[in-house]
Amino acid sequence: MLGYFDDENAEYVGYDNSVSIDKQSLIGLQGDYSFNDSLSFTAQVVGHTDEQRNSGLEWLYITYAPSNTWQVKLGRQRIPFFNYSDSLDVGFAYPWLTLPQQFYDTAFFSTFDGVLANYEFSYGDWLLSYEGYWGRFDDKIYLNSQEINTKVIGLFGINASIYYDNLTLRASFNQGDVDIEQTQAAEFSQLLRQLGFTNSADWLNASGVIQLYHFSAGYENVDYFVRSEFSRFDGKSGLVADIDSFYISAGYNFYPYTVYLSYSKKNLHFDHPDNEIPFGISTELDTLAATYLGVLAAFPDDKAAGTKIGMRWDYLANLAFKAEITFVEAKDEISNDYAVKDLGEFDGHGVLYQLGVEWVF
Repeated sequence: MLGYFDDENAEYVGYDNSVSIDKQSLIGLQGDYSFNDSLSFTAQVVGHTDEQRNSGLEWLYITYAPSNTWQVKLGRQRIPFFNYSDSLDVGFAYPWLTLPQQFYDTAFFSTFDGVLANYEFSYGDWLLSYEGYWGRFDDKIYLNSQEINTKVIGLFGINASIYYDNLTLRASFNQGDVDIEQTQAAEFSQLLRQLGFTNSADWLNASGVIQLYHFSAGYENVDYFVRSEFSRFDGKSGLVADIDSFYISAGYNFYPYTVYLSYSKKNLHFDHPDNEIPFGISTELDTLAATYLGVLAAFPDDKAAGTKIGMRWDYLANLAFKAEITFVEAKDEISNDYAVKDLGEFDGHGVLYQLGVEWVF
């Protein structure tokens, strides 16, 4: 995938003010083996050129389907947070060159080890699907260009989808107990607690319950489509942000071409508490308070939006060419933890140009 960001003062999804082909390119291999009509095995390995994406085993699970309505998967698989969670790395499966970034970069991890069950049935012209999963995540995530050991236990979720004619609706709830390894923050939190500043110490705790709520609606036929997703990410600890995000996209199909317009927006917010450490009493407390305020400043709120226009050309049944332009708008301070990275004096506006080839074999 080739890309160029037109501002030398920032990076966007890894692209900077030079032409690059090694930021979002990848190759994946998937193997499937059926033992019989109801039992099968799936494995998938993905190699990323992006240094902030882990290459290696993405899927490794067994599927048991006792009937046409029931299906159970056991092993490593994608977490069904969003509509395109299963096909994050399969660009051929969606019209965009890249998924709406302000929405899809709000999930800190995308796989889990556990069990997932799906049940679907039809009622007249309606098709209903229910899904539930339970498991854990234990791996590294990337924040601010750093690898952070992260463990999520008690991870579970439920979702329901309704299909009627050309209309699709989906809603889900997800929850887990996260433990993020932040050694320096933990040591500073312990010091604050020993000195009696428990509220400040609690805010520096990077572990706690996370919850994600999701809703989507879409309508499409042979000629055009409208797709949208909305999510709310709640972090119960101070160092984990609350994130509201959505996108809406419309496209027109005139085979073998598809043109589309998409708008996505993210509003990331930290619940910054008031400083309870007094100034002016002693040099030691002044230093402690200044250090604490410095930590708070390192976790700014982050608002960003992206408008993209693009075209897809299905040259062959398994080969598609794509071109996309994304207009980026960021407000206030930028946390550097997500799509936009401020290199200094970024005015919050930039344009990303991309060309890509999607091939399945």
